[in-house]
Amino acid sequence: MTVYFQETDSRTVIPLPNNVAPYISFRLPNETTGATTDLCSFPLAEVSNMIEPTRQVICNIENPNVAQEAKKLLVVIQDVLTSFRQVGIDMSHLPPIRAFKLDDGAVLIEWIFSDYRVGFSVEPNPEDSGWYLVTKENLGNINASGYTSHVDLKKQMLWLFAYVFSNS
Repeated sequence: MTVYFQETDSRTVIPLPNNVAPYISFRLPNETTGATTDLCSFPLAEVSNMIEPTRQVICNIENPNVAQEAKKLLVVIQDVLTSFRQVGIDMSHLPPIRAFKLDDGAVLIEWIFSDYRVGFSVEPNPEDSGWYLVTKENLGNINASGYTSHVDLKKQMLWLFAYVFSNS
């Protein structure tokens, strides 16, 4: 049986790996009685640790336009990762997401694995910024890319990160 996750804002439906529990393991608060929320399965620290190296690089970007766009992208990354974590995806074994400043003023934000990379480029001209997924031959030699200015970035990121969780 395949379990699916529907991300609320974008309404994107994503198949989850078989080892993911189909139910979220925290209780919602009862606003009528004032009951407290049990957040035992809401490890925001895991997501924060994953994006911390990227945040540090973004804080030192000289170009204010590139810095602002990179910060917006990082907020979407954090939101999408948190959504996956809330449905039980274990991220403890995954490498951190990294950022690299390039000589031309652009910034690359990459999630690097042994057989593939998922990344985003934040360019000085926002129309040139993009996303990409590149894999080795054992995963089908996928070379997918596009501009971030012409897509719903959250939907695109959900698709890319679903690929990560299905192949790691």
